[in-house]
Amino acid sequence: MLKTISPQQFQKVFSWAQTARDRLFWLGPNVHTDSPINDVWARLKCDERPSLGFWYDNKLVGFAQCYEKYEGARHIACLIVNPQERGKGLGRLFVQALLDYAWQHPDVEHVTLNVLPENHRALNLYRSLGFVEQTNSDPQMVPMRLMR
Repeated sequence: MLKTISPQQFQKVFSWAQTARDRLFWLGPNVHTDSPINDVWARLKCDERPSLGFWYDNKLVGFAQCYEKYEGARHIACLIVNPQERGKGLGRLFVQALLDYAWQHPDVEHVTLNVLPENHRALNLYRSLGFVEQTNSDPQMVPMRLMR
């Protein structure tokens, strides 16, 4: 189940990314890996963009944003699953829930996301769900798109 996340719940999510690599995979290269939680909340524009928690068995297990990037498109960003819950198929359920959320808007023609090229697990998941890599001039990220 997806629900809007509160700043208090975001504190729990923030604790999941304990290393610089974890934060890089979660936040990407544009957010400094040692930024304090308030700076990350502001940088992600969590007060403006739909910032969603994913609950499974009444437990918060994931966080992501799914917002209008431009007309006809929703963008999934900053997806993270609690490390203690990984390997159980929850990432797939979470992305499917985010896609359902995006497709609720009849004007949405496609969903986009970006992933680091070294995040092989995420790349494989997104490919298996039908996302296709897009051309890109930034070697730090792999842009992907899924058409309706």
